[in-house]
Order: sequence, then C-alpha cells, then structure tokens
Amino acid sequence: MLLLATLSYAASLDNIEIGGPWGTPTTTDGSAGWWNPAGFAAAKGTRVFLEGGYITADFEFDRAGDDKGIDTYELSGIAPTIGVASDLGIDHVGPGRLGVGLILAVPYARGGAETNPPGGGHFHMIDGDSRGIWAGAGLAYDIKDMLSVGGTFAVVHTQWRAEVDQDTLPDLRNALIENGAEDFLTYTDEDLENPEYTAALDFSDLSDTTYSFSAGVLIHPVDSFSVGVTYIHEASVDNEGSFSASFVCPPEEDTLGRFAAEDTGLCDPSGEPVIVSGTGNVAYTLPGRVQGGVMVKPVDWLRTEVMGAYVMWSAYDDFTITVSETDLEDERAKELVEQSRKWARANEDSFWVGLDAKATVAEKWTFGGRYWFDRSAVPDKALSTNNWDGDEHNISTLVAYRPLKWMDVGLSYTHHFVEVREVTSSGYYVSVDSPNPDDRWNYPQMNGTYEGAIDRFGLVVRGNFGDAPKE
Repeated sequence: MLLLATLSYAASLDNIEIGGPWGTPTTTDGSAGWWNPAGFAAAKGTRVFLEGGYITADFEFDRAGDDKGIDTYELSGIAPTIGVASDLGIDHVGPGRLGVGLILAVPYARGGAETNPPGGGHFHMIDGDSRGIWAGAGLAYDIKDMLSVGGTFAVVHTQWRAEVDQDTLPDLRNALIENGAEDFLTYTDEDLENPEYTAALDFSDLSDTTYSFSAGVLIHPVDSFSVGVTYIHEASVDNEGSFSASFVCPPEEDTLGRFAAEDTGLCDPSGEPVIVSGTGNVAYTLPGRVQGGVMVKPVDWLRTEVMGAYVMWSAYDDFTITVSETDLEDERAKELVEQSRKWARANEDSFWVGLDAKATVAEKWTFGGRYWFDRSAVPDKALSTNNWDGDEHNISTLVAYRPLKWMDVGLSYTHHFVEVREVTSSGYYVSVDSPNPDDRWNYPQMNGTYEGAIDRFGLVVRGNFGDAPKE
C-alpha cells in the first residue's frame, strides 16, 4: 500500500505502525493515546514517547493489454508519533489513580507519485495523497492497580490532493447526442484514452476537520499479565479546496466535437489549453476499529504480547467528488464540469494479527521482534493505482539502550512483504456508448499485475519521569 503521512510521506493504507514496534494494545507509555487510553492511568510517572519513522515504498503496475510498459510509483518520508501519559504526580484519587494523556499520530494515509507519466495507471492517479492526522486528549482512571478505563477525544484533520487525467469523450458524446447529432457520430471505445480527448484535473490541498473518539479497558491484576481492548470510532470527512482542469481541443478531423468544444469555451482555437478553476470537495468515511492484546511476562526480562484488530474498512466505500463554483460563463460548459460523482473504493472489513516480544538484557539493553499478518481490505474489482492493497506478512526488529534510568533510545526496522496481486476482474470500465449503470465504476479498467515493497526505519525516545518505565 502506498501512503502519505501528515507532515511528509509514509506508506500503508492502514497505519498499524503507530509508535513503530513499541505500540501495543496493552501499552502504558505515551503511545497509549492511540493504542489504549486506559493505559494513561495504569502506570506511574509522566511517560513521554517520541518516534519518527522513515518510510520508503515503491509499487509497480503492469496493466493487462497495455503497451506503455510497467507504471511505477515511488515515495518516501517521515511519519511521526508524539505522545504523553501522566498521573500528574498524584498517587491516589479515591480508591485509584487518575491518568491523563495527549497523542498526535497519523493512522490513515494513502497516495503516491507516478515516476514516468503517462503510464497505464494515470487515469486513476498521477500524483496525490489522502491523509488523516489524529490529535487526541484523554482521561483514564485505574482502580486498585487492577482495572483501568479510559477514553480519548480526538480532532481529526484530513487532507486530500490528486492530479489525474480524465477521459472527456463520453461526456462530449452525450452532449452532442443531446443536441441531435447522434446520427453523425462515429466514436468507438478505441478512441478512449486519446490525449486529445483528455482533461488534466488537479485537486489542490483539500482539507477538513472533524472529530472522533476512542474508549479502552486495561485489566492488569499483576505486573506479568494484562489484557487490553480499545474501540476507535469512525470519522466522516468532506475535504474542500481548490480545483483546476486543463482542457485540450479534440482533433481537427473531429469537426463536430471540435465545434462543440469551441462553442462552449472548452477549446481554444489557438491550440492553447483552456484552464478552468473552481472549488473541489471530496467526501468519504474513515473506518472505526476494535483492537486488543494479551500481554504475558513469563520471566521478568521477557515481555510477550498477542494482539490484533478488526477494522471496519467497509465504511470507506466511496469518494464523493464534487466540482462547483467554476469560473466558466457558458451554462453548458458549467453543467458539464460542475458535477458530483462517486469514485468506488468498495473496501471490505479486514483484520490484522500479530505476535510481539521484547527482552531486556543487563538492565540497559532491549531487543525485540514482531511478526504480524495484515489482510487486504481492497477486493480485486476495486484495485487500482490509487487504491492498492495486498495481504502482508510483516517483520519488525528493534534495539534500544537506556543511557539514563528514565530514558530509552531505540532504533527499529520493519519490512512489509506485500502479496503480488493478479487482477482479471476489475470492476472499473468506461465506454463511449454504454455507460456503467453504477457511475461510481466509470473509469478505465485496472486489470493487471500489482506488486510492491515497503520499508520502515524508526527512531524512538521514551522517557518516564517519576517512576521506572513500565510497559
């Protein structure tokens, strides 16, 4: 999966690496604001968590029946996690302990840039990203060092950007038919994806701010055993920003099409592109999830955890893309350009499961490893260059050193082994004379081979002021 994080680029449709291989559903460090807010109150002191993950990814799409060669998308950048959890220095509030916390993370992101356009996937994505920033504040209460409950209220800031080509021939044909020219038209599907019947669309820096929340429970009767469960609520967004489109003229031999385009102002007889500006909106729903883990310390120096999540990706079923308020004067052109269309995502509910282990050696060093399986959320029919996903087998390693009693400094590495996918039943298609009855699929088919790789390098600083670190 190719993805973009908030402040820079990242990789993963569902960023289950928040906090890198340190984050787990039973954690009580500063990353608890995302993983389980009950952890705010389940440990003493003030715990600070700072992690930056440098992520690099590449993805190749070999479109079936296409002579343009393999389309390649690449990206890299840094995905941060910043968190604080604290008991505020108060030992007890009633029969238990109070905890508070803050978190800034990037749980949802997707995007990529075509390295050599135009390739076989550029009608779905040339360059773009969809990202979500999760900034939360939470409160938790721990009863008798056995049971913690907590919640986080989050502000979700999303951004959406896309540069993509759009085939204008079906709309041109429909406009000519409405004006009684049907008997004179000779367009066929072989005329599709012709650069002279293409508009370059650019949605720039669309954004929205909405809200979400999470609630968690952490049962920890002894230091060597705990069980945590968290619910994170979905978030519906409607990103808004600037839109522009660049229209070129139909070929001169298409007399009717060229006349219609010139007549509406979407073709400049001089041959210069016609630039249209306006407002763009893209709405969708980010998924909710339930995640949990069981932590066991068989010996003091070894911490293990079985963990996983069920992610309601079916909420992420469409982009609703709207263009409005353009600077066009011709009403026919405005009607053509100012439309609201759905773009199918068709995601399905999914899950991931993992096994994590960390060993402390000589009180100063920590070594760890993690394996997890992340099932694809995108069915074959919806796979495309801007909706790529695959089953993943992921391996993480980490090493950390404790230079001070209250601080760990660590490095980690994760490799995503992403399944190669061969698609022969793409749901996307477009035709000049037989429009798809479900308009959300009305784009060039995406049959072909999809493959790629993701690597993540993490640098973390974890601090605990006031008490020895406790997982």
